[in-house]
Amino acid sequence: MTSSVECKNFLRSLQLLNLLIKIGVQNLILCPGSRSAPIAIAAGELNKLGLVNIFNSIDERSAGFHSLGISAASGNLSLVITTSGTAVSNLLPAAVEADRSCKGIIFLTADRPLRLKDCGSNQTVNQEDFLSSVCRRVLSTNLNGLHETQENEILNLVRITEKQISTFPGPIHLNIPIDKPLDISFLNKKNVLEVFERIYLKKKYVFQKVGIKSDKTKFFEILKNLKLDESGIILVGPYQGSVNDLSSFNKSLEQLQEITGWPVFADPVSGVYSDLRGLVVNWELVLRRHKNLIKCKQLLRLGPMSSSIDLEKFLTKFEGIQILIKEKNYRKLDPIQKSFEYDFGLSNFTTLLLEELSINEQNKNPLTSLALDLIEEGEQIKEILKEKITNDNQITEYKLANLVPKMWPAENPIMLSASSPIRDWLTFSENGTLTRNCFSFRGASGIDGTLSLALGISRIKNPLLLVTGDLAFVHDINGWLIENSVDMNLTILLIDNNGGNIFNRIYKKNLKEDELKKLFLMPKKINWQKLSESYQVNFKSVANFKKLREAFDWSISIQKSVIIKVDIDPENEIFEKNALLEKIIGN
Repeated sequence: MTSSVECKNFLRSLQLLNLLIKIGVQNLILCPGSRSAPIAIAAGELNKLGLVNIFNSIDERSAGFHSLGISAASGNLSLVITTSGTAVSNLLPAAVEADRSCKGIIFLTADRPLRLKDCGSNQTVNQEDFLSSVCRRVLSTNLNGLHETQENEILNLVRITEKQISTFPGPIHLNIPIDKPLDISFLNKKNVLEVFERIYLKKKYVFQKVGIKSDKTKFFEILKNLKLDESGIILVGPYQGSVNDLSSFNKSLEQLQEITGWPVFADPVSGVYSDLRGLVVNWELVLRRHKNLIKCKQLLRLGPMSSSIDLEKFLTKFEGIQILIKEKNYRKLDPIQKSFEYDFGLSNFTTLLLEELSINEQNKNPLTSLALDLIEEGEQIKEILKEKITNDNQITEYKLANLVPKMWPAENPIMLSASSPIRDWLTFSENGTLTRNCFSFRGASGIDGTLSLALGISRIKNPLLLVTGDLAFVHDINGWLIENSVDMNLTILLIDNNGGNIFNRIYKKNLKEDELKKLFLMPKKINWQKLSESYQVNFKSVANFKKLREAFDWSISIQKSVIIKVDIDPENEIFEKNALLEKIIGN
C-alpha cells in the first residue's frame, strides 16, 4: 500500500466507521456529495461485510429526521453522512429535535481542510459552527485533513462520543476535514482493504460506558419531603429514555405505585404499560371536570410535562410538594418552576427508595381513596364517551383519537404528529396508546420531519401507523425520496382538515375567516391521489369508520407504504367537540 493521501483518507474512514459501529451504530443514512467520498466508499465496503445497514437520501434534512426515527425506535446510535457546505445546515432541524428529545445520533460531515478556510474557496463555510448550539459535542479530526489524523486520535474521538452518549444522550457532530484526492483507484482500494481487514477489522478496543451516578444527598433531600403514607398522584409525561430501558422504567414505576397506592396519570407517549395498577382513564377530562376537588399534598412527576393546558394550570395552582424525576436529562424540565428535580432516573430513585424502606413497607399497599375516586371518575367519563362516540357518525379528529387505538391492532406501534393529533389523543384516546409502543417527538414539538421520522421508525418497528394532519405531512414530503421508503410497512392516516386545524381552535373567535386562512391555516389544494401516484404510494380515501377499519386491514396485508385519507369538516369538529365537552364537564 502506498502512503498517498487517497489511501490514508480511505483507511482512516474505514477505521472511524468501524469504531462507530463498535459503539452501537447499526444504521447509516448516506447523502450525496464529493467531499465525503472516502467516507461513503468506506461505508459501502463495511456494508458489503455485513457490519452496517446503508440507506441513501438526497435530502439531508429528511435524512436527519429519518436517522432520528431509527434511533428512537431501536435505542441505538444512528449515523448520517453528508458532504460539506449547505448540506450541513440542513441537519439543524433534526439536531434540534434530537437535542430536546435526548436521542443519540451522530452527524458525520465532510469539510475542507484548514488551508481552504476563509479564503473564498468554493463550498467552504463555517459549518463547524452550524450545529454547535444544539449538539452535545462538536469534534473534529486533524484540521489539515483526515490523512494527517493518527489512529489514536480517531480512537479518542470515538471514546469521547461513547462517553457523552452514555451519560447524556443527544446529537454529536463529527466534522471531518478531507483533502484531495477524494477518489481511490481499484488497486489502492484493494490494498487498503487488505490492510484494514488484517490489522484493524477484528482488533479489540476498550470502550468504557459511564453509568449514571446516584446523588444520595439529593435523594434524601427529596425523601424528607415525601410522605409515602399520605395521598399523592404520579404524573407520567413523555418518555425520554431509551426504548432499551423501558422495561426497567416500568418495573420501577410498578414498584413505586405498589409502595404508595397512588393514582397514575399517563401521557399517550409515556411508555407506561397498560396493565399498571392505578391508571386513571380520561385523566385530563377528570382534571377539567374536578380540578378544584382533587385534594392531595404531593405530586411525583416523571419526565417532561404533557401537552395539556389543564394539567399546567393544575400544577401551577398546586400548593403541595412536586418531585420531578428525569431520565438522563440534566437540563431544567419544569416550566412552572415549582418542583424538586432529580436527574438520575426513576430506576435509580426507586432502588434507593427500596433500600431505605423496611420489609413491611415494601409490601403492596392498597389503592388510596383518592385513587379509587379518580379511577371511578374516569370510568364515568368513559361511559359518556362510549355513548356519544359511535362508528356511524361523521368522522372527526376527536373520534379518531378515541376509536383508532381500538381499531389498529394492539401490538402494532403508532406515531402521532406533534400538532393537533397528540393533543386530541391526550384527551380522548382513553389510554389506548399504552398497549403498544407509541411515538411522538415532543422535544421541540415541531411538525418538521413527520414523514421521515415515521419511515425511520418503521424500519425498526412495523407495521407502523402514522397519524398526521395534512400540513405536517406535506411539509416533509421529501421523505419519500429516502431509499426504498415506499417499501416500508407504514400506514399513514392522513387527516385532511384543509390546513392547520389547531389554529382554528385557538384564533377562530377573534379573526375573520380570510385572515385566519391567510395568517394561520394556510390551506393547500392538493390532489392527494395524484401526489400518491407520483411517489408510487398506495392510496385510499375513506368516509366512515367501517371503511377505515377495512382500509387498516388492507394496508397491513400489503406490507408497503399506504396513505389513508379522511376528510374533516373543521366547523363540525368544533361544534361536536364543544357539545361533548359540555356534556362531560359542563359550561
